[in-house]
Amino acid sequence: MDYHAFTSSSTTDHPVAFINPQAPLLDLLNYAGLRIRAARDMLDSVSSMTSRNADDLDLMRFSSVATLLLQDGCDVLRVAEQQAMDLPK
Repeated sequence: MDYHAFTSSSTTDHPVAFINPQAPLLDLLNYAGLRIRAARDMLDSVSSMTSRNADDLDLMRFSSVATLLLQDGCDVLRVAEQQAMDLPK
């Protein structure tokens, strides 16, 4: 079975997190959706912050986490799209 490394896991010489391309399509979509919605919700919270209740470090941390969640979600969506394209028509 050919597992796909998460983009975020490829920042090292030896990736440690992988996507199972044989997972059921619904499971892949659920996984991607959870991460994308979590990033959206986090960014929605950040957008309502004011400069009085958030400092630069807070914003950097929020953006880093949102980036990781979105990247993981997009990586899994790419695998799900490929799986969907391979379904019989």
